[in-house]
Amino acid sequence: MKLIGFIAWRFSRGAKQQRFASFVSWFSTLGITLGVAALITVISVMNGFEHQLKQRILNLVPHLTLSSQQLAPSALNSVANAPLVLSEVVLQSSTNLHAAMMQGIDVTQQADAALLRKKMLIGDLDSLQAGSYNAVIGIGVANALGVRLGDTIRLLATDRLVYTPLGEMPSQRNFVVSGVFEFAAEVDKQFILVNIEDSARLLRSPVDMVSQQRYFLDDPFQIETLSKQLDAASIEYQDWRRFYGELFAAVKMEKNMMGMLFCLIIAVAAFNILSSLVMMVGEKRSDVAILQTLGLSRDKVVMVFVMQGAWSGCIGAGVGALSGWWLSNNINMVMSGIGLNFAANLGGAGLPVLQRSDQIIFITVAAMLLSIVATIYPAWRASKIHPAEALRYE
Repeated sequence: MKLIGFIAWRFSRGAKQQRFASFVSWFSTLGITLGVAALITVISVMNGFEHQLKQRILNLVPHLTLSSQQLAPSALNSVANAPLVLSEVVLQSSTNLHAAMMQGIDVTQQADAALLRKKMLIGDLDSLQAGSYNAVIGIGVANALGVRLGDTIRLLATDRLVYTPLGEMPSQRNFVVSGVFEFAAEVDKQFILVNIEDSARLLRSPVDMVSQQRYFLDDPFQIETLSKQLDAASIEYQDWRRFYGELFAAVKMEKNMMGMLFCLIIAVAAFNILSSLVMMVGEKRSDVAILQTLGLSRDKVVMVFVMQGAWSGCIGAGVGALSGWWLSNNINMVMSGIGLNFAANLGGAGLPVLQRSDQIIFITVAAMLLSIVATIYPAWRASKIHPAEALRYE
């Protein structure tokens, strides 16, 4: 093996007339380095955006809801849950109207109560007591209605009609704004929180008749697996994909497309390794023939050229992985250094980054394997050289 490695190293150095092949080989190494580094950086940033969206949006949106009359499957026995009333309402202030989704909750049973308290800008989540007719609204709703803490807003339940002397009217009741939350996302404009019993009174039905069972998943993306089990058991349910499924599907598709584009860069660099080795085989025909006459077997000839190409791929993938890891960790500093200040456009936080070691390892190993695969054809051609024909005119 030492002999094969020495020969491969000598071949990679090349003579003066073989500098072009060596240049193509080093150029392909650089291409793999840049491709791997760019792919790791882009995937890490996309992971960060996805994680940020999940934290800002899916913490407030119900992950999974089942009707209270349905028996939950065994897979949900250990999952935290709480009763929930969910209904579309129209909010009316003295100056404006705004459509939103009302969540009737029991604060004492909410698994995410601690998180909600952290997101409160003003007011108190514990103000949502039965009979108080208080409402905690998002900052987007507050701005749309032009209301502040202590103001009164009217909630109109669009799916509950009552008969009046003027005809059918939506069920309505006044609520007092007792708190404002901010998730810095679209949910600030779409959801309001009230006490579960107050929401049932607004809907003019007992709590048991209008409430659902809400489940708090550790990872909202677990719904992909749970939905298959629920569908198999013919259980009716609703999940967060009803509200934001298209958004996260678009983010996933964009991440896959960006990954595919940078994979093509790595593939082109691997093709350059193939091209450089093909040229190297043509230039080293006589050298290979001499080595064969000295007893070097065809299998070892294959190993020489595979090792030569593998060096380019493995060195490029390794350096690219380290570069991508460093760049993704320092992306905001690098962008600021070249005059692209994303922190100013993203509320001072900069680009979100989430590195996953399994993705980095997979990208690095895949680039190495692709480089090794690219060496098989030129190495096979080198093993088919016949010493008598190659040395006939030497």
